[in-house]
Amino acid sequence: MWFDTHCHLDFPEFATNRQAYKKLFSDHDIQRFFVPSVGPENWRDVLQLRKHHSYQVGLGIHPCFLQPLIDENILQRSLDKLHALALQNQSSLSAIGECGLDKRIDVPIATQLSAFHFQIELAEQLQLPLVIHSVQQHHNIHASLKMRTRDNLGVVHAFSGNYQQAKSLLDLGLKIGVGGVITWPTAQKTREAIAKLPLDCIVLETDAPDMKITGFSQLPNSPHFLPKIFNQLVLLREESASILADRIWENSVNLFSR
Repeated sequence: MWFDTHCHLDFPEFATNRQAYKKLFSDHDIQRFFVPSVGPENWRDVLQLRKHHSYQVGLGIHPCFLQPLIDENILQRSLDKLHALALQNQSSLSAIGECGLDKRIDVPIATQLSAFHFQIELAEQLQLPLVIHSVQQHHNIHASLKMRTRDNLGVVHAFSGNYQQAKSLLDLGLKIGVGGVITWPTAQKTREAIAKLPLDCIVLETDAPDMKITGFSQLPNSPHFLPKIFNQLVLLREESASILADRIWENSVNLFSR
């Protein structure tokens, strides 16, 4: 059985075809899902998914969804609403996120850092792990978290860096989210990094409907492709498939322990 530790099942691709996807998930033994939010517009939808026992959820503001809040001059108000909603629903949450930093977007890094640090403090207050989006910003993620010492700090999802970057994140106590990137032969540095990481830091994800996997790029990504990502992981690692599967399930459950 499988745990997709990062998938956006509230997005339209799934919401409009829920029964068909439900069957696909069952057919491929995808038993549990973590669904992060991306901003105020989907906080309520994500919380609604928590009613299903196989779904765990997080609240946050994704860096790529900051710009509309800046344009409307409501970023601080939205962060305050996030704080209030998270406190109100803390028994339903398994993490704070998706949050983090992204070099590609046209949002000043100072603004991204401010929003990220707000969410770090919220996670500390609620003693929840962070689900972190990091694109070409691993150094700033590390700097933002290097003074944090509690267990289960969180996960850097959809990791696509090299071994040195991964090791610096692991040293903070973070887990590494492994997804479709490792199915692409061109991602050699990331594949080499994942091959060398300690097994106890690895969790699997699809980031569905994004982060396509090789051979299926014409389709929306979906949790039912998770076994294909696992099959690539088996090729990269020295452990047997059964040991990998058991340990990754354990890592995932421990990451989202409530």
